[in-house]
Amino acid sequence: MVLGDLQRLVQAVEANWCTAWASLGQVRDQLPTLVDDTPGYLRVFTPAVPEMLVNTIIRFNGPLPIDPGDLERIIAPYRRHRLPFQWWMVMGAEPRDLREHLRRLDLQSCGPATCMALPLEHWSPPDALGTPLADEVAQRVGTREDGNAAHAVICDVFYVPAGPMARWTTDNPAFQLYLTRLRGHPVAALATLRDGDTVGVYHVGTRAGFRRHGMAGRLLAMALREAQAGGARLATLTSTPEARALYDALGFHTCGAIEQWIPGPDLMAQLTYGGRVSRFHAAGW
Repeated sequence: MVLGDLQRLVQAVEANWCTAWASLGQVRDQLPTLVDDTPGYLRVFTPAVPEMLVNTIIRFNGPLPIDPGDLERIIAPYRRHRLPFQWWMVMGAEPRDLREHLRRLDLQSCGPATCMALPLEHWSPPDALGTPLADEVAQRVGTREDGNAAHAVICDVFYVPAGPMARWTTDNPAFQLYLTRLRGHPVAALATLRDGDTVGVYHVGTRAGFRRHGMAGRLLAMALREAQAGGARLATLTSTPEARALYDALGFHTCGAIEQWIPGPDLMAQLTYGGRVSRFHAAGW
């Protein structure tokens, strides 16, 4: 692919992530998520939920040169409400010196996640996905019971708290869930989010003890087929190194990387304890 095509695809990955983050504001409960979608950045924060799953800054492309005061104003809600948060940036597209400014704020990089995309116009599932196991049932979630089962699989696989993850799954009308049961037991799940002609893929996971049988790949192929039938022309996702082989086999192509930054120890203490280091933190726990 030429450079322009790669840039277009990685922008599509970021755009779907932005739509996903902004969709948290659609969740209607007693702990609202606030979405600030400005020309310079997307800021999402949930004042009553100190969990990074529901607090982030993404798509920052503010004015140059970067003013530290402007960055402080951007993160002010997180300081005010004592919220740990994430900062996401597409590598190679970030404003010059942004990394240095984030380090001065005591944010630390978790490293890049691979951005991948798959044109769907002429795509068909590869034969390498294999034959479903006996008693393997893959389905589009249509009931609350199945939604809760898919949500439980995702929380189990990714070790995330159920409440915040519900905003990315069962409590959020923007997401469609998919679930695989084996002999009646929920074992694999994923979510998709449609935005225009792009479908984003999220939370693909299989419970330990049931992996290496191709169930996640077959479930994802089902989701992609349904999105394709509904008019989607491009699928996007971000991948860990462990999942790359699966997405490569399905035909996804690497188009860039997105980097996640999180608070370092000092900033985390400020956000969590109001500047006071806990006795556990002080002891090195």
